[in-house]
Amino acid sequence: MSDVVPARERESAVDVETRLRRLWKGTLLVGVAGGYALLLALLLVQHGWRSALLALFFVVVAQVLRYIANDVDRIGWNLSRAKERADPGQTPAHGEGAARYQARLYGGLVALVQVVNVALVAQAFLLGGWDRALATALALAVVEILFAQVRKVNRQVTFEQASYGFSDRPLLAEGLSAAGPWDDAANARLQRKLERLREMAEAGEISAKAYRRERDKWLVRSVMREDAKRI
Repeated sequence: MSDVVPARERESAVDVETRLRRLWKGTLLVGVAGGYALLLALLLVQHGWRSALLALFFVVVAQVLRYIANDVDRIGWNLSRAKERADPGQTPAHGEGAARYQARLYGGLVALVQVVNVALVAQAFLLGGWDRALATALALAVVEILFAQVRKVNRQVTFEQASYGFSDRPLLAEGLSAAGPWDDAANARLQRKLERLREMAEAGEISAKAYRRERDKWLVRSVMREDAKRI
């Protein structure tokens, strides 16, 4: 049992790092929300509610497109990982066609988001001339940089949800709202732990027997949790 203690310590360090990265992701998203809120507030104060409402429509459309693009990006990331894990000379089950389609779909969604950004800049130009248009374009460029950082963090935390410093359980802990993403996050953490233990076993840091024992224990717990949710 003693040869598993270092593995558990490393798992704890990985969990802490993941938690910090999720907090950073939450911070980035708060910055994005603050930028959009400031833009809408300025339009409301200076040009009335009609202009602010139109801009809000553009922002909502952009966020829906980003939400879809994030899921497409997650699929592409999983496809690339499956390809890396495949044996040399073996064709991945998903095929190259799915990867190409995913890349085109993601690129198309990102392009649509930029079209919405152009619409926001055009609205700013009609309302306040080049000065307002340039200021809006700069603000949207900062938002795009923040979203690029969010995409980077997504890969580091296997696309787990952002954290904002309070409990990760949703307010509605029961029902359909608690299913899906929260189970995915738990499964992702389990896979990271098992992957780390496997690497340590291959490197000789722990015995293969200890790796199999811990792997079976975690998998049994995972299955039991899933069965309990169905009861």
